[in-house]
Amino acid sequence: MKVYALYLPQFHETSENNEWWGKGFTEWTNVKKAKPLYRGHEQPKHPLNDNYYNILEKSTVEWQTELMHEYRIDGFIYYHYYFNGNKILEKPAENLLKWKEINQPFFFNWANHTWNRSWKGSTEVLIKQTYGNKNDWREHFEYLLPFFNDHRYIKINNKPVFIIYDGSFLEKKEMFECFDEWCKESGFEGLYLIEECFSVKKTALMQFKNNLSPVTKQIYYTQPLIGRSLFNMKSRFSILKEKVINRLNQKSIIKHTKIYKGDDLLNISMKNCTFDNMIPGLFFEWDNTPRHSNRGFIIRGLSKETFFEYMNFYRDSNFMILNAWNEWCEGMMLEPTKELGYKYLEWIRDWKNSENDNKK
Repeated sequence: MKVYALYLPQFHETSENNEWWGKGFTEWTNVKKAKPLYRGHEQPKHPLNDNYYNILEKSTVEWQTELMHEYRIDGFIYYHYYFNGNKILEKPAENLLKWKEINQPFFFNWANHTWNRSWKGSTEVLIKQTYGNKNDWREHFEYLLPFFNDHRYIKINNKPVFIIYDGSFLEKKEMFECFDEWCKESGFEGLYLIEECFSVKKTALMQFKNNLSPVTKQIYYTQPLIGRSLFNMKSRFSILKEKVINRLNQKSIIKHTKIYKGDDLLNISMKNCTFDNMIPGLFFEWDNTPRHSNRGFIIRGLSKETFFEYMNFYRDSNFMILNAWNEWCEGMMLEPTKELGYKYLEWIRDWKNSENDNKK
């Protein structure tokens, strides 16, 4: 089983982020200003050796790639932000395309959602996602094609792998039939499309599956959101309670941070997520309070025993998607921290080594 890690490219300045969040903003801005919300809350988090890197520096990408190989991560999944011709945070992937000597396998997850000022509890739209027409889709495809052609871009059966975050838009079917055809015209066997799923509630799951693109090959069940939704579904009261608490937090009437146990979320996932053409997700812990304060929630870290059990449970999957390599403001990072060192990277390497031992 391959293990791929989601990769956030927001560790450098952009003109848009400077305008929306202040001059000099990067992901590190929110990481550094995080504060503990209760006694024992471990915030802020710190990169090991104060490595507040700039992701546009080649030495940073080389370091990340070396870590990836050393700890047996099979590749990165770059978030791809494309708004009908407008690109944001595109420079890290474009740099990788230029730096052919860096042996970093990768593919894209198109984060095709509207951006708003949600970090501050606002619905103000910063940039709206629209899809245009066939000419616009062709322009998008032509932008992607040099990446697809790169020998490091991950393909399955000579089909470039491409994830979409939100598959609910009306143009999806026709758009990706075009992408599939254009891939074939470009020398591939088609497009290997993966769609993200965030809920296993029966009605929502049926609607999701009925709306899949004909080109879709697999469904990625996103963690920790799947585990959290399953856990909350155990009780109608807990769902109602969470909605009320979220609303009161939004209005700053109360300050309450919901806390989960990571082991609980993975255990309930193993009991409920055994679908055909499923790609399982994985996380180690979560804390998005640096972005959302009390509006966020926390998931305490996994035990190594539950991690091994989960990996063994899904070991026959063709790959696992790990959330994430460097989501520092959501408390999901494999990169070494001052608090935990290389802990979770070491767990992955330990599991991969144990798999090799079992095959001997």
